[in-house]
Amino acid sequence: MPNDIEMTNKLSTCYCGGERELSRVEIQCCLCLRFCHQDCVSVTTGPMLPFMTNYHFLCKECSPNKPEEQFVKKTATFNQLCTTILANLTQQSSQTFFSRDREILPFIDEKWDLLTFSQKKNKPTLHASVYKALGREDLFVSSEIGGEIMIALREQCLDKIGPMNEKIFEIMNQNACRDQSPYISNAINPLIPSSNITPLQTSQSGNGTFHGSSSANSVTSLSNSEVTRRTSKRKLANENSMNTKRRGDVPRLERLIPKSYPAEYPFNKEGYRYHLAEPDPHSPFRQKFDETEVWAGKPIPGHLYRTFLENECLLSLNDRAQQLKLNDDRLTVTGDKGYCSVRSTHSVSHGAWYYEVTITSMPPNTATRIGWAQLLANLQTPIGTDKFGYSWRSRKGTIFHEACGLHYSNEGYRENDVLGFLIVLPETTPPDVILPRKYKKLPLVKFKNYIYFEERDDLRTGETNLKPTNGGKIIFYKNGVNQGVAFTNICEGNYCAAISIYYGATVSANFGPTFVHTPTDSPVPWKPLTESAAETYCTHALNDLLFHISHDEQNIDSNDSTTIGKNSGRNAKGDRSRRLTTLSAPLFE
Repeated sequence: MPNDIEMTNKLSTCYCGGERELSRVEIQCCLCLRFCHQDCVSVTTGPMLPFMTNYHFLCKECSPNKPEEQFVKKTATFNQLCTTILANLTQQSSQTFFSRDREILPFIDEKWDLLTFSQKKNKPTLHASVYKALGREDLFVSSEIGGEIMIALREQCLDKIGPMNEKIFEIMNQNACRDQSPYISNAINPLIPSSNITPLQTSQSGNGTFHGSSSANSVTSLSNSEVTRRTSKRKLANENSMNTKRRGDVPRLERLIPKSYPAEYPFNKEGYRYHLAEPDPHSPFRQKFDETEVWAGKPIPGHLYRTFLENECLLSLNDRAQQLKLNDDRLTVTGDKGYCSVRSTHSVSHGAWYYEVTITSMPPNTATRIGWAQLLANLQTPIGTDKFGYSWRSRKGTIFHEACGLHYSNEGYRENDVLGFLIVLPETTPPDVILPRKYKKLPLVKFKNYIYFEERDDLRTGETNLKPTNGGKIIFYKNGVNQGVAFTNICEGNYCAAISIYYGATVSANFGPTFVHTPTDSPVPWKPLTESAAETYCTHALNDLLFHISHDEQNIDSNDSTTIGKNSGRNAKGDRSRRLTTLSAPLFE
């Protein structure tokens, strides 16, 4: 077991060998406790601020998949947010006390998107949550100075702020928590197996803030109510639970399995997209993971989950700008202020597809741009301002692509008009375009008791990979009348129905199967966009199967003589049977 001097040296050592820099974003490994500069790690961390603690990180030396690092970001609690804010304010100035209303709250408003990926609450609710968090006497010190409330961190040693795992500290020093921390509550035993900070696993949540007191091994305890509400951990198979199960309680894993899209969700923004995930029952490693004790307290591998797919085509809840308002039927959208967009839940990559919209309301000085857009199109701008979208504007009937407007129809469209949108994509689309990307390789994040894949948009690579199709085109219809071909040789990719609204216009979408006006003069047979749901199930299932097969084959190390010997002596019939069992499982429920 390393002594205190060795641990202190490792805490200040990054991969690059550099020392701690509190002004930079640093992330702490939850096993060896070293701090690494954000720029020195290879894993994608997303937007962060210094002194953030709502994550679980395993460095390349501690990760079970050496040398690949593991990073999982979690929903930040208000205790964590306030600690991060006060630590940054303290580091940036020479003072220790800061005004609750003049400095702390404005900092939260300004840096909200960097502090957490959760939806921002309205101002009264947000302020009430911050006031409650700042009332924690074990974390913060409050004082009334000059007639206003001033707050300071109780622990002023900023280099000790970071996520921690109580299980590791228990192993390192059985008595450190009880003897060295002056803030331990007598109401609980700090050495219970339940951890205050856990990786993304079958059950996890909590306040992951580490406040060192007299040594690096000291911890901050929570009240009994917070342990019950926030702390949880994937138990070992032979480990007795400290809490008895109440009658009618829903198992924690079942809470993470979505039956429909959750009521609260992270929005796609700031170059990041979030895909709701569910456990993959057909993963060949699922049973092994559930039964083994090796993974206790560690992040759940992404390949054990799959993307949650809705069973009908609707307007997406999270793949939209926050300013837009969706009706309960998720087919009607109303704008607010400047141009912003929403996409459909399903996309298409080959064949001919059609959908309709009705301009329900279009007050003066409002406008819309409606058409087709790929997943990389910016939601905070009208469709057609970049290379990933094609749109038709209500004013003057102008069409847009790459922010270039061209004359299309003699007039635009107005309230009560029924518009049709037909896209024709070649059937010879390459397989890498038809199949979605392998989400199982993406990191997992937890938000409001649900798990999401976090995907980072790479616009430069996306634009570089765009290739024009041979014969792909888009045709617009107005009240059943063909307005002519708007775009030809459109780029390859997965296209969603997309609606952009300027100020308070209201648009209702109809994805089929019945339409007010059908495109009878279509050059090729077409399908309503609602039928893309079944095709999406098939492509995702095929993609998951291909991932599991390739992942299984990559586990065989040809340079390992022990592995080669085991594989050469394996019963071929048993191996074939195992693979057939995996492949013959139902593709989707």
